[in-house]
Amino acid sequence: MLALIFTLIWGTALFIFLFYSLISLLFRMISYPHDFHQFAGNQIPNEIDHDLRYFVIVPCFNEAAVIQRTLKHLLKFKQFEIVVVDDASSDESVAQIKRVADSRVHLLQRYVPNAHTGKGDVLNFALDYICQTAIRQHLSFEKVIIGVIDADAQLADNALQRLNAYFSSPQTNVTQMRVKMYPRFKNQLQVLQDIEFFSINHMAQIMRMYTRTVGLSGNGQFFRLQPIITEIGLHPWGNALLDDYELTIKMMLKRIYVDYMTDTYVYQEALTSTKRFIRQRSRWVQGDLNCLKYLPKVVSSRILSRTQKLGIYYFLLQPWLNFLADIAIIVLTTIAVTHWHVLYGKLPPITFVIVMVGLAGFSLFWGIIFGLFYRHDLFHYNEPRIKQRRLVLLPIGISYMYVILFFSIIIAFWRWCFHQNSWIKTEHGKNVS
Repeated sequence: MLALIFTLIWGTALFIFLFYSLISLLFRMISYPHDFHQFAGNQIPNEIDHDLRYFVIVPCFNEAAVIQRTLKHLLKFKQFEIVVVDDASSDESVAQIKRVADSRVHLLQRYVPNAHTGKGDVLNFALDYICQTAIRQHLSFEKVIIGVIDADAQLADNALQRLNAYFSSPQTNVTQMRVKMYPRFKNQLQVLQDIEFFSINHMAQIMRMYTRTVGLSGNGQFFRLQPIITEIGLHPWGNALLDDYELTIKMMLKRIYVDYMTDTYVYQEALTSTKRFIRQRSRWVQGDLNCLKYLPKVVSSRILSRTQKLGIYYFLLQPWLNFLADIAIIVLTTIAVTHWHVLYGKLPPITFVIVMVGLAGFSLFWGIIFGLFYRHDLFHYNEPRIKQRRLVLLPIGISYMYVILFFSIIIAFWRWCFHQNSWIKTEHGKNVS
């Protein structure tokens, strides 16, 4: 009976994962790039709106190793005003920021005890400053574009061109850029993070574009100030550890939908340490759990379509689904090992080998498919190729990354159950030069 119950749990989780992956793959193959011009920034506007004013928020806490590099890259875009918020750093972050001598860099500082209260508060703090600046300079909120860039990030060279093409249309509100890791990989874990964002999440975002369920990714989000202030409020960000998706839900509940940029992207740092990777993902999972408080509003909403509700349900269900699936795998594996002779002892050797090979091939199928698309994406966007040895290992890594992520799920549920909502900081500057 126990084996049957956990087989059903595992089978249900597998079906949902395979169905979602298949739908994403089909949209990627059939709809894009055939519908290239439907995606944000790919249109050719009749006229570029030269009155647009960009304010890019850069949250900063102990980012001395990377913050100066990030600011210098952002300053290459002449239309950007950069608002960097130091959240009471204990390292040399402030000194590094002040060394970037440019009038377009605005340093805001938060101090203890009002600091370290979450990324949402940092972003809202910056938005207060931007609103005051816009009012003082008599800027129209319709022309003010807000961006959020992580302290370790760098925009692609064509980013401003695509943003201008998108926001020059007055009907546009908010867009999320494609995300990619810096292409200087020291180990296989970094490559796995790159394929996850650059190709796998990319497929999902393409599908979400058609279903109007695109999610903000935190890094590389841009929105028009007026509709966000009007519909959501002066402080749109909340305190969920996944502040980007929390804002996504708020927007969707107000009929503000996120568009997706496929052909420009934001680079960010891939982690080299498995321990830091687990800690980072545990924060993301816990942030997903934080967003459960919006479930009643989503269920009762008359604004959201059934497809949009299903998209949100799937996202909110993921931690629970992954947790139950991992537990089922552990239990079923234990049963298989302890009852080896009963289950497999009477199978002919050739049949046993065929079964094992079949299971291995099935488990690697999506890894192979995603690996092929990743290789194509790198070639198409003239990104550095991956070494052949690492490319061969990709299907295994993609298919079995959940083994690592299981630990992050356990940490997330533990912290969530005991209301431990402190921010688990990701350290930057140790992976790229």
